Amino acid sequence: MHEYSVISSLMDLCEAHARKHHASKIERVVVSIGERCAMDKQLFVSAFETFKEELELCKDAILEIVEEKVELTCLACGHVFVPPSLEYGACEKCGGKVRISKGTQMTLLSLEMV
Repeated sequence: MHEYSVISSLMDLCEAHARKHHASKIERVVVSIGERCAMDKQLFVSAFETFKEELELCKDAILEIVEEKVELTCLACGHVFVPPSLEYGACEKCGGKVRISKGTQMTLLSLEMV
């Protein structure tokens, strides 16, 4: 249930941006959640709804989640690709070992503020 600590940090970040830009209200929070981020999206949304009530700036904010697909980079040939499924282990081009280069993080993409 690390979603609650992530949302707590997200709210702190939203508040800091709002103060920096002299905003009186945050209307929309857009985040990207990677496919391999280990984040339960339903719990994330639930935590957001709970925490936003504690921050006057966010009381009416809408959360928008953009899902980020896993992207792999081959360590042998450098080929970058999106695997067709979550079962992967080798480069689709040369069969070399791969590393996940995208899809493992949660990122604040944008805030709509008044």
